[in-house]
Amino acid sequence: MTDFSFYLKEGINHILDTSALDHLYFIASFTLIYSLKDWRKLLGLVTAFTVGHCLTLFLSGLEIVTVDSGLVETLIPLTILISCLNNFLVITTNKSSKRSLWATYGILLFFGLIHGLGFSNYIKMILFEDESILMPLLGFNIGIELAQLIIVAGCLALIEVLKLVTKQLKWVRIAINAIIVILVLNMMFN
Repeated sequence: MTDFSFYLKEGINHILDTSALDHLYFIASFTLIYSLKDWRKLLGLVTAFTVGHCLTLFLSGLEIVTVDSGLVETLIPLTILISCLNNFLVITTNKSSKRSLWATYGILLFFGLIHGLGFSNYIKMILFEDESILMPLLGFNIGIELAQLIIVAGCLALIEVLKLVTKQLKWVRIAINAIIVILVLNMMFN
């Protein structure tokens, strides 16, 4: 079980690493339009993202899927920008439906596939020689899920505090979304 806990910690640390802020930006971007009462939806959305993540890590760990890392490093920020664009549409039109929620699950699953490819070289690098890929991936992905839930909880807490402080939550959400866009564009071009 020591190996499992090693990979669990690696998954948590990899997401909460302050030098890898793209994951924080992505989780914050799709959490931004929800509130504490939507915690079940968010749990499902985070899990959909993790399932996609896990699938590509598994396939790349077995060397079934390989994608140019430069392409993946371009696609990851684009997923964040697409999420932010969706936020602008949802926030400004006040439209959210069950159908759009199911589409969001699918989109996050797909984006999880892309983000998982970003971790594929990392997971190959930390695997012990002659080690089965199943237990490391399970531990790593559970760690990722836990770290993402920590980020979601922090974002929801911030939104709840902002609800108490301001009556203009819509504009605060738009401002935070714009800040994420600026940070991601800075990340892409620097």
